[in-house]
Amino acid sequence: MIMSMPIGGWAARVPEVRRQVGADDAIWGLANTVPSMGNVVGLCVIVLLAGRVSSRLLAVVGAGLVLLTVPLTAWSNSFTSVVFGLTTWALVAHIMDIPMGALALEVQRRYRRPLMGSFDACFGAGTLIGGLAGTLSAALDVRPWVQFAVTSGLLALCLAMAARWLPQETMEGNGTLRTSVRRRFNRRVLPITAMAFLSGYVSESAILWNAIYVSDTMGAGSVAGGISYTAAATAGTLALLAVDRATARLGIVRLVRMSTLFAAAGFGVCLVISSPAAAIIGFVLLAAGMSAVNPSIYTLAGNQEGLSSSEGVSMVEIGQMPGASIVAPALIGALGGAIGLGFALTSIVIAVLLLSVLVGRVRHVNCQG
Repeated sequence: MIMSMPIGGWAARVPEVRRQVGADDAIWGLANTVPSMGNVVGLCVIVLLAGRVSSRLLAVVGAGLVLLTVPLTAWSNSFTSVVFGLTTWALVAHIMDIPMGALALEVQRRYRRPLMGSFDACFGAGTLIGGLAGTLSAALDVRPWVQFAVTSGLLALCLAMAARWLPQETMEGNGTLRTSVRRRFNRRVLPITAMAFLSGYVSESAILWNAIYVSDTMGAGSVAGGISYTAAATAGTLALLAVDRATARLGIVRLVRMSTLFAAAGFGVCLVISSPAAAIIGFVLLAAGMSAVNPSIYTLAGNQEGLSSSEGVSMVEIGQMPGASIVAPALIGALGGAIGLGFALTSIVIAVLLLSVLVGRVRHVNCQG
């Protein structure tokens, strides 16, 4: 919730924040590309700290920093200050997300059955709640920074109460916590890292451009943009509730291949139709189809022989970071400025199809918890 509610709230308020600083599609793409420096620094820091500092401590510290950064970013009234805030947000988020992913995998390992879909459903519920808060705040003309100040305060109280219940990462069957970064790059892990790149590109593209495409490109208005993001978040969260059972029945490879083909077909057809209603439906189908991908990637990475959960998760983040933080905002922003946002979004379809092909390269990886 602490990671996802601010993301959902921010996605729903992106059109207003963008107008607040006077940025068009190309400039806003730049605003979301520059913070990649924060992602790089944060990722380097957490990769070095994995195995040397408690995952539980890192998760709590990172969560607190996220809750402080988001309202300050929304409060900014200049392009420069928003870029600085997004950069800081990207940095501190990495201090939280890798340790939290490792702790989730630790819980899954102890229960000896698929659980990552349920954890991602909680994440999706957070984005949904954040999106609803953002949509309602937009309808009531509440300023973005006020919305984020209130939600950060409530989440900080929840963090203080829940911190002591977080598990400690163990190392049974996974080798040393201090495996060098070089040894993490091997033939078993690299396909998973490539999948993480594509997943990051698709997910971040949908987050950044959903509301803008519906509200501005389709001319449906800010409230409709918020509704579109919220509908997609709802569909993705509901689909996640079935991921664990589907994984146990079909296996990761078949499930990911079937769901990505569904997502690519549904989103692609709706882009061709090119209407506000079709756009909303397309993002809903994309979210539902992609729901199985992220839990599967984390499960694959977190069960690699010789790597701890945190080290496996760090490889996922190494793959996702350039796809989400650099390529998604820059490529779609540039293409949107040159040929139109609708055509630029077809790159999402291509990335999803590549995922359906690439998952076959990791079918022999041991995924048992």
